[in-house]
Amino acid sequence: MNRKELAGMLEYAADLMEVLGEGEFRAQAYRRAARNIEKLEADLEVLAAQGFKGVPGVGPALAPMLTEIVQSGEFAYMAELEAQVPPGVLEFFRVQGLGPKRIRALWEHGIDSLEELIRHGEAGRLQGIPGFGAKTEANLVQAARFALEGLRRVLWGEAIEAAELLLADFAGAGIRAEVAGSFRRGLETIGNLDFVALAGPEAVQNALGRYIERIEGSVLHGHLGGLPLKVFCATPQDYGTVLLRATGSRAFVESLGELPVGQSEAEVFEQLGRRLPSPYWREPEHLGLEEPEQALRREDLLGLIHCHSTYSDGTASLRTMAEAAIAEGYSYMVITDHSQSAPYAGGLEPQRVKAQWAEIERLNVELAPFRILKGIESDILPDGSLDYPDEMLAGFDVVIGSLHSGLNLPKEEQTQRLLRALDNPHLKILGHPTGRLLLRRKGAEADWERVLERAAERGVAVEINCNHHRCDLDWRLALQWRDRLRFSLGTDAHSLEGLPTIAYGLILAAKAGLSKKQVVNAWKAETLSRAGS
Repeated sequence: MNRKELAGMLEYAADLMEVLGEGEFRAQAYRRAARNIEKLEADLEVLAAQGFKGVPGVGPALAPMLTEIVQSGEFAYMAELEAQVPPGVLEFFRVQGLGPKRIRALWEHGIDSLEELIRHGEAGRLQGIPGFGAKTEANLVQAARFALEGLRRVLWGEAIEAAELLLADFAGAGIRAEVAGSFRRGLETIGNLDFVALAGPEAVQNALGRYIERIEGSVLHGHLGGLPLKVFCATPQDYGTVLLRATGSRAFVESLGELPVGQSEAEVFEQLGRRLPSPYWREPEHLGLEEPEQALRREDLLGLIHCHSTYSDGTASLRTMAEAAIAEGYSYMVITDHSQSAPYAGGLEPQRVKAQWAEIERLNVELAPFRILKGIESDILPDGSLDYPDEMLAGFDVVIGSLHSGLNLPKEEQTQRLLRALDNPHLKILGHPTGRLLLRRKGAEADWERVLERAAERGVAVEINCNHHRCDLDWRLALQWRDRLRFSLGTDAHSLEGLPTIAYGLILAAKAGLSKKQVVNAWKAETLSRAGS
């Protein structure tokens, strides 16, 4: 657990209190403590050992609870609050535009599921609830449909723990097993967990008994948490064939025709007379396309791009972030804190920018040959302009332009906004272009053919945001544009824990068929800072 996760728990508990109509004073106290904890640089374990003494907003009532959460990983009071709210009402937290006060209002009016919310909205009955107008109603119906579609899915990054748990159970039983299905293919969201096991159904039942619900032939079915689970049993002779089929995708497997029996996937493809593709190159979008022979590798990446520090809403200092990058073997890092139009994220006023530049210059002398590049994640303003005047933008080594607001603008208006931003000569990277949050919001609609064409013309790199919640630009679009654009793998790290998301960025790059020459992280720091200047 890190400070950001603990703060998120407190914020969620405060939301639940408001939904339940409990004391507003206590909810605000939780929120205040969450904000202060997230801003601190001290290690969470150290804070817990000290009983959170001296942390603003953490009094004698809250401190023991926080210490217990850190030490046990459990937040018993939050679980108690959740238990008082119907499961369908808890699902409302997945709907963009619904805060705790609106959720409480819906619940009080007998609306207690996403399906009910959609039905009431389509019938125009939400407008009878105070605070719900016609426009809000229309937006909520659309957002609720989106939430319902993704309700039974989880993010790839959130499925890792479940996959590792089951693999450990297999290993403990002495059974060879591998993850298959959409998880093995690296899809952004996972609807179920599939495994292939070199064992019979009885042995698998003994290893995973608490998760298994039924056995159908050589396939075992069950659930882990909210995820459906399938285990395909294989023999040494057909393990490769079973793994290939269980990995999918269905369209890819069907394109191969009748599968021969093989002990490994390599043997199966050898018999088919075809090159073994990586699991990431097996989607319907890949049919008929040639996978690059040399995929982008971690060692190809010289720099970490799109990282935040405590200057805005990050949880680690410049020095701490830089030292972590050095420890991982990178030669540079691009610090891109939020710009002044994002006060909610601690956006930097010009004087703070100058202070950060001065600290970066001092650290670059001390940490040489490692280098911190002076960057900014500039909000793309409603008119398509970037934060700060041109003379200040010119002082940054790297300017990332991102959408953080106005995501619901009409398609043509949004397109024009992005085109104007791309025409700014100081822009080097278009950050998380759609602004989507997987399973939470769709993101901006625009004419992406025109937007990406303009990026190609202007030499602006397009980010593939590695954060599990974003994965933006979508790898499918990146695949279509891989020969016309340059790309940036952005960690969007707001903490040390965010830096390893670059590993998932490499998976997304593999699905998009990107090679070293197409990704600016593989450039030297000097090349990146000079690009476009």
